[in-house]
Amino acid sequence: MAKKLIRILTAVNASAVSKDGGKYLIKGVCGAVDDIVMNGMLYPADQLAKGIATLNGKPAPAGHPKNKSGQYISARDGEALFNSYMGAICTNARHEGGRSLVDIEVNAAQALAHADGRKLVERLDAVIAGNAADPIHVSTGLFVEAIQANGESLGKKYSRIATNLQYDHLAILLNEQGAGTPEQGVGMFLNAAGEEEEVECVQVNTEPQDRRDEGVLAGLRALVRRLVGNGTTDVSFDQITGGLYGLLPEGAWLQEVFERYAVWRDKDGRLFKQDYSVSSDGSVAFSGSPVEVVRRVDYHPITNREEDQVKEQIVAALNAAGIKTDGMSDAQLLDAYNSTVRKPVEDKLNAANSKLAELELAANAARDAEVTTLATELAANSSLTVDDFKALGIDRLKALKANAESGKKAAPVTPAGGKAEGESEFKGYSLNSHYDKEGK
Repeated sequence: MAKKLIRILTAVNASAVSKDGGKYLIKGVCGAVDDIVMNGMLYPADQLAKGIATLNGKPAPAGHPKNKSGQYISARDGEALFNSYMGAICTNARHEGGRSLVDIEVNAAQALAHADGRKLVERLDAVIAGNAADPIHVSTGLFVEAIQANGESLGKKYSRIATNLQYDHLAILLNEQGAGTPEQGVGMFLNAAGEEEEVECVQVNTEPQDRRDEGVLAGLRALVRRLVGNGTTDVSFDQITGGLYGLLPEGAWLQEVFERYAVWRDKDGRLFKQDYSVSSDGSVAFSGSPVEVVRRVDYHPITNREEDQVKEQIVAALNAAGIKTDGMSDAQLLDAYNSTVRKPVEDKLNAANSKLAELELAANAARDAEVTTLATELAANSSLTVDDFKALGIDRLKALKANAESGKKAAPVTPAGGKAEGESEFKGYSLNSHYDKEGK
């Protein structure tokens, strides 16, 4: 049966890199996970477990080796060892927790003698120092014997099954794109018989899924935080996963991270769900004990998918709020959601509006009291009444009082029982009043 060369791309978790004397160690590089389907080919758990031992002692060259003609060759070929070997080999190959894993040992002295080895040492030092932003990509090169068979695994259909896996090397990608896809193509492989064979390239994702924003309740919490603030800073997904990885048992790995809990798998392949919390300084901690769970996939008829998703999110939000939704109609679900889930935001808005009304009322009362005080003072020496002065408004009253206090001429104000300023003292006086009606 013909063998086919497969390249499986993955990434190294920064927390897995360490150094001891003149040797670097990259732990837990994952080549594949049980029963994964890639490029329409199934990689069964038993075949992965059976073949992983063949990776022990194999080279970890700088990229996938090529000959002078640009054809891919085995990493154990003399030309490959001469040009691509940089003092790195695969050790401790094992199959645990549903994954094919291997560690990479790097001899620093040998690596520094190779141009790409020096780049690798710089990258590893940066990772250890916490200064590397980009992950180190690797690509497992292995041969498989594919048999034709149709089926489905983990939600994906396959038409071939990989058998008799034989690993050739694990390439460290320093000068090429790590996130390659089959559509990009990776050239041809020159086999032992001198014949060219097509190379398949696939990518396995073993990183945890970010599911923190799923569900209406999680989205609503984010909205409330933006509206009213909570005094905390946002913590990135990488910070959360990095903190959680440091708390997991040896050999365990994260699968999914939700807003308040995470799902992880131990080295024996069992799934656990455990709550976690993030403090204001960004530190992450598990809370409570892990609970063993099973992964369940449900399939539903396709109707109006958009409406179904909204309804599912509303039901999830209500259930999270402790409200039973069994037997509720769509209208009842919407009413319950509007009255319960949105209530905290509406209460805050109503409280703010009430406070504004109180402040406005107090301001109006203070202004009215000042108007009354000013009008009373000005009316004390005037024929005008307090109400007459009130009608002038507070700005005019302040101006009149200021003019009076500064000695300036104020608006005509007639003192009670007196005369207006500038008025003649003889106004209204008649000489005829001294004569009687007969002229005497």
